[in-house]
Amino acid sequence: MAGLESADVPITFVGRVCARRGCNRPHWKDGLCNRCWRFAQLFQKDPRMLAYKPLDGYKGGTDAVELPWEEWEQAAREQGVDMVEFLIERDEER
Repeated sequence: MAGLESADVPITFVGRVCARRGCNRPHWKDGLCNRCWRFAQLFQKDPRMLAYKPLDGYKGGTDAVELPWEEWEQAAREQGVDMVEFLIERDEER
């Protein structure tokens, strides 16, 4: 077993990673890794919205991420409701 100390094998994750900026853990549920998802549940936050809060905080007044408005608008159109009703409905489901 003397040769095992020098035979480092890198661990590489394959597939999706956590959507939260600054977190590179493997995807677990709702776009987040296990740790970020549990953090969202602890504070009763929507995991999809927590993904837009950077892990290491914002860098300044102009540091922001773009929300997926096009995706939400498409989902609202498919459901036949306007954006406000769509977002309120999604919030009430949680």
